[in-house]
Amino acid sequence: MKRLLDEAYNLSYIEVIRMAHMATVSSKGQLVIPAELRKKYRLKSGTRVAVHEKDGEIRISPNPYDALLALRGKYAKFPLEHDLLKDRRKLDKRMERQ
Repeated sequence: MKRLLDEAYNLSYIEVIRMAHMATVSSKGQLVIPAELRKKYRLKSGTRVAVHEKDGEIRISPNPYDALLALRGKYAKFPLEHDLLKDRRKLDKRMERQ
């Protein structure tokens, strides 16, 4: 932590602002993510994010499971189960012949 502070004090205020997006925590503990970052990471109202601490920093990252959950039901009409069962029956018949 001391190393980070030492490095921060060696930078000018403008340099710090350019390298980091600034945000303010409200009295309720809420944080507004800057619009540029919300667009970049496709964060919309209601999007869940992961919050964790590492090396004395609080890190926020998009929930990695949201991408998987977004696919739920997308391939519902794709007859994968039927095709797999059909292939399995063919394989079983081949195995019986041997």
